[in-house]
Amino acid sequence: MLKRILAVSLALNFSPAALAASPITLLSEQCIDYQVSLSQAQESPTPLDASVRLERELIGLFNLKDSVRFYRHYPLNAEDKEALLQCQLHLADEFDRLAHEPWLQTQSQNWSQSDSPGLRQFGQLLTQQIAEQIDQQQKAKIHTAQASIAHGLKQKDLSLIIGQSQCRLTDEETDHADQTKQTFDNSIASYLIHQQDESCKRQVWQAYQVRAKQKNQAAISLIMATKQTIALEHGADDYASWALSHQRLTTPAQVKHFLDSQTQLAPAPWALGAVLAKLSKVEVTPHSGEQLLDDIQAELSLFGLEFETVNANMLRLWHKGRLLGDVFLDRPPKPQLAGSQRANPPLGKQEPPPTEKAQTPTLKTPTLKTQALKEHKAQLSPLRQTVVGQQFGQLTLTLPDQLNDYRSQEQLIAAVAEMVSRLLTGGRYYLNNTLGDGQAIASLWLNQYLSQQLLPELPSNSREAELKAFSKQLKVFRSKLALSAYQTFGNRLYRDLSQEFGASFGAPWPCADDALYSFTGVVTQGPLYYLTLWHQRLAEQILSDTQLEAKKVFELLLINEQQQPLDEQLTAIFGSAQSVATILERSQHDQPKPVH
Repeated sequence: MLKRILAVSLALNFSPAALAASPITLLSEQCIDYQVSLSQAQESPTPLDASVRLERELIGLFNLKDSVRFYRHYPLNAEDKEALLQCQLHLADEFDRLAHEPWLQTQSQNWSQSDSPGLRQFGQLLTQQIAEQIDQQQKAKIHTAQASIAHGLKQKDLSLIIGQSQCRLTDEETDHADQTKQTFDNSIASYLIHQQDESCKRQVWQAYQVRAKQKNQAAISLIMATKQTIALEHGADDYASWALSHQRLTTPAQVKHFLDSQTQLAPAPWALGAVLAKLSKVEVTPHSGEQLLDDIQAELSLFGLEFETVNANMLRLWHKGRLLGDVFLDRPPKPQLAGSQRANPPLGKQEPPPTEKAQTPTLKTPTLKTQALKEHKAQLSPLRQTVVGQQFGQLTLTLPDQLNDYRSQEQLIAAVAEMVSRLLTGGRYYLNNTLGDGQAIASLWLNQYLSQQLLPELPSNSREAELKAFSKQLKVFRSKLALSAYQTFGNRLYRDLSQEFGASFGAPWPCADDALYSFTGVVTQGPLYYLTLWHQRLAEQILSDTQLEAKKVFELLLINEQQQPLDEQLTAIFGSAQSVATILERSQHDQPKPVH
């Protein structure tokens, strides 16, 4: 089994990237041959037994999907990328085949009416997944278009060409910028910091936002047209209305209400670097990755969590005697002398840098530029999802050697919080443990709780606080943009996106609609792009407004042994029923407190 190959390779202190060629080949073979059988589930004597037998079949399909996502985090050659794409398409086709089985359609609707909370949630989520299926041709077009869009936005083989003489930096400023230039993104950032002319900075930043417009416009239009067709087939006016009908904020109007409540003034994107340069950084005590991980473990012991060290690169997480899963530590490669082999080679063979020229006159393919090593930061890569009664979880945690600033320590805390929430979730169905609002809110609450214990509070005039404010407003604006993009013209609630851009950043952008081409979330998440903001706000409200002790909140959100739906969890946490209107009103009137 692929999962055993992965477990062995990681446990023996190899990077997941080191043995990548063989696992990707095996993964591709497994994908092509994989089929789910419903025969045992159909023969079950009870609805509960049928759901358990179905879960045993589906878990293999979901594990393969998680493996595809895992490997995509690493550099891949064209052959491996194609293999993963074909695997993704086959798995989607296999689920589509299941979704058209009359028995499964009927059974999922029956389960959604069950008295058992866990089974009812499983039935509701499965019914929703079945309803969202589209034909194979449309699915292939969407997946291919999404891959093309992501590739266009990730291209780094660009350099900055300034045509207007008044916008060129002086020789001294250019020399300083060249010393700090690592990638094209950094050359843009360096230019924006050193250029004093506001108009020049704005022009360069706006040119960067539309760098992929010409290449990606057709692909984005195809995705939007396809999803509009899906919405019409389900009797909705537009895709935004249909997609939101399955969420807690069920209408575009409610999402607009929430986004408007979160809109505040932040620095303009082209002025951000200069603003941050004038602010002081928050001082933190430097830690090694190991030290901070030990401190996090000490805080988590309050909740009955225990980390067992299996070896130097593998931990095992327990909760009050119950095994939750394994955590493989992916450490940064050690520095090598010139000409020596890297300790952790990238996944597969490296593709040569692409040479296609950009489509805007201010961007051009560079010459004689060397690519810097990517910064090693804390992050989580799920391998296998915990499902009670079916399988333990497996994840890899990238653990940097040194964490010398606020941001790097915050990243490790966030990664560990997500790791714990993924491994601790108590559902008996994969869909229950991975879809919906609950797991995301639990992870964010734990992240905020741990940050409150381990990090200093951010002064409002600090560099980190200003950067957080900017990042939030960028997401607010993009959420408005994504919501509007999936509404028909007559239904659009945001008529003037230039004005909305100005509401967040203090200056209008006449071509604000072109921001549609600057981020992949518009095609991967679409009108649901706002969800991370919504989850973050709910987690903040829980942390600040509940009267319960942290241990009780932990049990309600992260363990949720009774598989309570979110409504019941929030009622227990706040002491009264929490309607959408109540939550929106609290978001409207509560000014965000300093976030750690």
